[in-house]
Amino acid sequence: MNENPVKRPIGMTILLVLSLVNAILQIFSSLGMWITTPVMSQMMADGTLEESMAPFLSMMQMGEEELKAFWEIIELRLSVNPVYYLFTALLYIGSLIGVIKMFKLQRTGFHFYSISQMLILIVTVVYIVSKQGSAGFFNDFLMTVMFILIYHLYLKRIENDPSAKKEQDIRPEA
Repeated sequence: MNENPVKRPIGMTILLVLSLVNAILQIFSSLGMWITTPVMSQMMADGTLEESMAPFLSMMQMGEEELKAFWEIIELRLSVNPVYYLFTALLYIGSLIGVIKMFKLQRTGFHFYSISQMLILIVTVVYIVSKQGSAGFFNDFLMTVMFILIYHLYLKRIENDPSAKKEQDIRPEA
C-alpha cells in the first residue's frame, strides 16, 4: 500500500478559503438581518431610520440618485420575511461544515456543501425571487453550480490520483 499522503490541489485550497470566508460572512450577515429586520422595519415606517442614518449618509457625500438607490435597497432588504435570513444562516452553517470537511479531504464535506448551497437557492426562490423578481438570481445560480462542479472535479482528481494514500472518505476500499 502506498503511504504518500493525499495532497489537496492549490486551486482547491484557494476556492475552499473563498468559500470559508463567504460562509462566515453570510452567517453573520443573515443572523444580523434576522435579528434587526423587525426593528429596522418599524424605524423605516416611522421615519426614525432616515433620521438616525442622516449623519452617516451626509459623510458619504452621496448624490441624490445614489441616495435614492441606497434607500430602495434598504426597503427591499427590510421587505423580506425575517425567517428567510434565519434559514439562510442555518444553511450557510451547513455550507461551512461542508467546507471544513472538504479541507480535511472528506467526501461528505462535498455533500454537505452541495446540499446546503442548493437549498439556499431554493429558499431564495421561495422568499425573494417569487416576491421581488429574479434580478441577480441567475448569477447566484451560476456561481453555485460552478463551485459545486469545480469541487466535484477536484475530488474526482484526488480520488483518481494513483500516488495518493487511500483514505476512507476520498477513496473507499473496493
